[in-house]
Amino acid sequence: MESIYLRKILAGDISGFSYFIDQYKDMAFSIAFRIVNNREDAEEIVQDSFMKAFRALHTFRHDSKFSTWFYRIVVNQSLTKRARDKTEAPTIDLSKIPDIAVDQLESAYKKMTHDDQKKYIDMVLEELGSEDSLLLTLYYLNENSIDEIVEITAITRENIKMKLHRARKKMYGLLEQKLKSEIKNLL
Repeated sequence: MESIYLRKILAGDISGFSYFIDQYKDMAFSIAFRIVNNREDAEEIVQDSFMKAFRALHTFRHDSKFSTWFYRIVVNQSLTKRARDKTEAPTIDLSKIPDIAVDQLESAYKKMTHDDQKKYIDMVLEELGSEDSLLLTLYYLNENSIDEIVEITAITRENIKMKLHRARKKMYGLLEQKLKSEIKNLL
């Protein structure tokens, strides 16, 4: 389907680009927001990324999915914006989060309603560092494979696996802090 739209656009029918905007705007916003942690900046980044993708569409080589290529543009635009703003993320001591706490938290989390789960996950993703938030969003929410994340982020496969493991642990630590009273009630 995408290849049909790509050919139409490259042949001069720019109206076909609306397909890509409709398909990818939400995840592009999520990616940008996870990196810059600001809604207005994320919206601007997404607009800029679509413009950049449109202008560079002739360079798309089809050796990966369009979404992977486009999300790479979003990541680069977001990192550029963040570098200009120099924001800092909270630090969490991973050694203080035992693995058993992760198992207990997962059990309590499963007992929550979907809306409550989403609310707490969104709160925690906003507090995590942008790279951790981005990797968790790409892997779990967008269901990108490790190989796709390598293409999108330019991080090595081994580093992505390690960073995902650490990001999950940080996320559970932050969730535990946020849900202390809820966990006691649910367990």
